[in-house]
Amino acid sequence: MRRLAAVLIAAAVHAAEPGMVTIPAGTFQMGRTKLTADDKTTMRPQVLLDDRPTHAVTLAPFLLDAYEVTQAQYGEFVKATKRPAPYHWQGGAVPAGTGAVAAHNVSWEDARAYCEWRGKRLPTEAEWERAARGGLEGADYPWGDKYDAKKARHNTETGPGEVGRYEPNGFGLYDMAGGMSEWTADWFEREYYNHSPAENPKGPATGAYRVIRGGAWSDQGRRITVFFRNWVRPTQRQPNIGFRCAKDGPTVDERIREKIAGFRGVVSLYAKNLNSGSEFGIGADERVRTASTIKLPILVAVAQAVAEGKSSWDEEIELKAEDKVAGSGVLHEFTPGRKFLVRDLANLMIVVSDNTATNLLIDRFSADYVNSVMEKLGFASTRSNRKILGDGKNLKPNPSGLSEFGKKEENKKFGIGVSTPREMGRLLELLYKGQIVSAEASKGIIALMRRQQYMDGIGRHLDGFEVASKSGALDALRSDVGLVERKGEVYALALTVDGMPRTDYSPDNAGNVLISELTALLLEKLR
Repeated sequence: MRRLAAVLIAAAVHAAEPGMVTIPAGTFQMGRTKLTADDKTTMRPQVLLDDRPTHAVTLAPFLLDAYEVTQAQYGEFVKATKRPAPYHWQGGAVPAGTGAVAAHNVSWEDARAYCEWRGKRLPTEAEWERAARGGLEGADYPWGDKYDAKKARHNTETGPGEVGRYEPNGFGLYDMAGGMSEWTADWFEREYYNHSPAENPKGPATGAYRVIRGGAWSDQGRRITVFFRNWVRPTQRQPNIGFRCAKDGPTVDERIREKIAGFRGVVSLYAKNLNSGSEFGIGADERVRTASTIKLPILVAVAQAVAEGKSSWDEEIELKAEDKVAGSGVLHEFTPGRKFLVRDLANLMIVVSDNTATNLLIDRFSADYVNSVMEKLGFASTRSNRKILGDGKNLKPNPSGLSEFGKKEENKKFGIGVSTPREMGRLLELLYKGQIVSAEASKGIIALMRRQQYMDGIGRHLDGFEVASKSGALDALRSDVGLVERKGEVYALALTVDGMPRTDYSPDNAGNVLISELTALLLEKLR
């Protein structure tokens, strides 16, 4: 058993609507995950076999009522719609003193109609189980693996009880074990569980029974697990069956824009699925400061110069004292007079974002040459302006190595370089397709990007993905561009956040964190 990422759990307990909890998008193992005592018996009811096989299910985000619907809430519905009251209500009114008791003796159609009246719907069976698990993978109960009679209302003959009397699960949901068995939206079909869709399953199209989940006050411990499945005719009205309502969560687009709206800074981004061609952008064609992401176009220009015979990877360049600049990298620690291969300088420029190595390459090939290569590749906005001055603590007094573009007053605001998210994404796409310089050169550039050591943005928490990226950082800016690949699916991403109010060079800079979160959302949208 393992707990899902803390960031997802934290997001889940935030209620996007009063009385509801947001269940984040994710994949979980649905069904019984381990053998139990039932499996050792030779005679057991079929109902104890219908919670298998365990299978992975991926769900979009959704909202779920934190509590089972109460009699008082259902009474509002009955009064407003003139729907027949549950048969145990004398005179059609909620019995005195039972308003906080879970609603019961309602059919599936009653429950569906109530949820619709509230602008909601019944949860699917898969949604119900994902929510009941509360972020615990492989557990038997909402609280863990160990049965605890004190954690749920069950195995009693005293009838329905008040909602919310027991501790909530990890998502902030109450009574997901015991209390009431709860109606779900799904028809029941035994074989459907064996071949249900891997993403957002909705249940069979038709059937004779509806699935109920969660066990009830009348059930024994083995029937209040998160995986126990049962079914009844939808016309049934029983004192141990109640319900809660669900609602579709925000779309990925809405979540992306909501996250950006809550960020103190300007965000520009572009992403493309290189398999399907689907793409998404916000400010994708706006020119942005590149910071060190301009080092990728510089590397492309160096590779082009080598291909044209204007240099070689084994050409030596001498390091002089005046060449050293502060900031990222290691060359500023070396003794002047040492000579370095063009290949080594290129590696240092990408792998550790070495500022001194970058300047040596600009001196050798020129920012104007970098820009001419970008121009030939069809990039109208991607330009190298000048050499790097250093970091904020030790800046060179005057800019040097200026390109003709960089000499123009209106371009000085961009610092060492300028591009757009779309152009950076397109450059990544051409690299992936082997169309930058040559197939061999493109492959070599991507391999180098995979070795770079700053993974605080796109590559942050991307388990299972292979990342080839180049990031950039200034006081108020964080940017990252990269190729992300998993199981044959390849994505090109370019993200920049600028105008942040606080200087922070830690890995947990707000811009880095936002780029990471947006990366996950973009991959979800474009897959």
